[in-house]
Formats: sequence, structure tokens, C-alpha cells
Amino acid sequence: MLRTVRWGLAIGGLGAIALDLALGGRGGALGLLGLLTLSLALNLWLLPRALGRAFGSWRPRLPRLAPPPGLRARAREEAGAVARTLARALEGPPPTLPSEPPVAFRCPGCGRRLEREAVRCAGCGQPARFHCPYCAREVDPGWRRCPACRAALPAAWEGNR
Repeated sequence: MLRTVRWGLAIGGLGAIALDLALGGRGGALGLLGLLTLSLALNLWLLPRALGRAFGSWRPRLPRLAPPPGLRARAREEAGAVARTLARALEGPPPTLPSEPPVAFRCPGCGRRLEREAVRCAGCGQPARFHCPYCAREVDPGWRRCPACRAALPAAWEGNR
């Protein structure tokens, strides 16, 4: 900002002197105004340097404040809490199993319902193979839960435990 003011004053002073010379000295106080403006620009250029030589620096030096004790640890704890909250938000809600009973065991070939005691499907005649309705792993119809996904199997929902 100071540089802009100095250059503005210098250009204004030179312009006033040039205008006075162009008018042939009939401008009255224009020449004097130009000289005063150039003098002020020169002083604004010299003053910071003179103060710097006299006092080491013309800008005031402010003392550096020390942070309060425990600030770094408190900031680290708060940043960790925010990071954990964001991670939980990005992960989404925890997976939940449906509360309604799943569809009974179905034949993988034709889709008909298989009874727990069935050896073959009544619709297509294929050997009865029981699969978990959630993860599709083959399970025994007498099991309460699937060993892969820990979901309750249809036999447990039907009350046959």
C-alpha cells in the first residue's frame, strides 16, 4: 500500500511540474505543488529506511504467545473423536437381520418349498439340498443358525428347534 502511495505521489508531482512547464510558468502554484508532492514521495521512501537503520526495524515486533498447556493433547483427542465419528458415518448403519421369518427352504432347481424331512423335491425330483436364505450356503435343515452368516434358519423360525 505504501509503495502505491509513493508511486502515485511521484507521478502526480511529475505531472504537475510538466503541466506548469507546458503552460510556460503561468500555472501559478502548479510547479510548487509538483515539487512538494515529489518531496513527500521521497520522504515516504526514505522514512522507513531511516527508521530501520536507527532502531533495527521500523515494524513493531510482537511477542510470540506460548500455547496453553495441554492444548496439543486436547486437540489430538478432539481430532480423534471427529475422525471416529466420520468413520462411523461413512460405514453406514450396522447390518441387521430381518425380524420377519424368512421364506422356508426352497428347492434350488424349481423353487418349490422343501419340507425338513424331504429327501427329494416333490416337484422336480432332485435331491433335497437345503441352503441358507441369506448367504446361500448349504446347511443341514436341523441347524438353528447358518454357520457362515449366523442367521436364524427357517426351521428355527417355524418353532422346530
